[in-house]
Amino acid sequence: MTISQPVPLTDEEKAAALRRMKRVAGLMILLMAAIFLASRLLAPQFPWVEIPGAFAEAALVGGLADWFAVTALFRHPLGIPIPHTAIVPRNQARIGSTLGRFVASNFLKPEEVTAKLRQVDLPKIIADWLDEPENRARASERIAKSVPAILNALDDEDVGRFMQTNLSARVKDMGVAPVLGQVVQLLTNEGHHQRLLDELLERAHRLVHDNRELIEKRVDEQLPRWLPKAVDRAVYTKVLSALDNTLTEIRDPEGPWRQQFDEATQAFVHELRTSPEMREKGEALLHRLLGNDTLKQYFRDIARALKERIHRDAMAEDSGLRRQIDAAMRVYGETLTRDPAIRHTLQSWIEQAVNSTIVARREQIGEWIGSIVQKWDKDMIVTKLETQVGRDLQFIRINGTVVGGLIGLCLYLVETVTG
Repeated sequence: MTISQPVPLTDEEKAAALRRMKRVAGLMILLMAAIFLASRLLAPQFPWVEIPGAFAEAALVGGLADWFAVTALFRHPLGIPIPHTAIVPRNQARIGSTLGRFVASNFLKPEEVTAKLRQVDLPKIIADWLDEPENRARASERIAKSVPAILNALDDEDVGRFMQTNLSARVKDMGVAPVLGQVVQLLTNEGHHQRLLDELLERAHRLVHDNRELIEKRVDEQLPRWLPKAVDRAVYTKVLSALDNTLTEIRDPEGPWRQQFDEATQAFVHELRTSPEMREKGEALLHRLLGNDTLKQYFRDIARALKERIHRDAMAEDSGLRRQIDAAMRVYGETLTRDPAIRHTLQSWIEQAVNSTIVARREQIGEWIGSIVQKWDKDMIVTKLETQVGRDLQFIRINGTVVGGLIGLCLYLVETVTG
């Protein structure tokens, strides 16, 4: 059987209950006063009224004493500044600091906080929450809509400078020349340098073939004008034949040109990876490149384009960003549900985060609570405390009235019997 928990009262409901109990306690005192006066007036004619009169007299004393005690907690009774009254407002600063120390010492101890976090089982709560499509939809929509505001707060100039600075630092840390040497070595190991050379030779062959007339014209311009045209033609033929023969020899995979090209490539790789001079040249080239105004503008344009694209996507009805956020939350929720190790990791992370951010600063939190209480208006702190506990204090007045009356009645009966 499920036991329903009582619904907590609002401050307005507590204030109304306090007023009702004050009226009840006040009416009881008035009633006891009326009974006491009536007993004194009627006692000569009806001696038996002394019995309720004794009860009412003691009840009146007890009720008034408890009224004074309860009232003195929050204010001066009847507005008279009697010493040791209005205890709460007079000791507001001490109450605030004491409350802060009490919370810090008793509620924010590491073992207490950790034990409570483990009882709550936050990973399961998060997994169950992420399992609901409505929850993910609301969260992804809010996250996506918050992105444009964040992006608008970022200046294109600052974002571009950030990208450029971080790229510069990362590339400088790696070293331009060694990285380039590793890239060339990789290409060499896979034979890409030879295929690149083949492609260049093929293009050179086509370039020569497609520009025969231009080559003939350039040869003719460089030879003396008095040479016969037949000689010019013979020279041109020799030049073209030499170019073709050279390209053919270089294209031979087993030829000496390829071996020399391999050796030169390996020497270049070694120099890139080991030579301080090549490192200096690479860094100098990188510095000139990254300091170029065109590159700076390029980074600014990238930042602006990214912001505009993300902004459009975030505000779109069928937002890809929202879908990605929703999918990521769904996958994470499913992972939490089926993987105990992930749940344990998340639980540990939450405990560490709470202990390092909240528990580790419990003294400061206690001081903060105390400072907040000290800043409250005196009337406000009286109203707050009286609203929370005042109804129970009125029961003290009622109990004091009843208990006082019973004690008075007992004393009266003892006195009558022994007298």
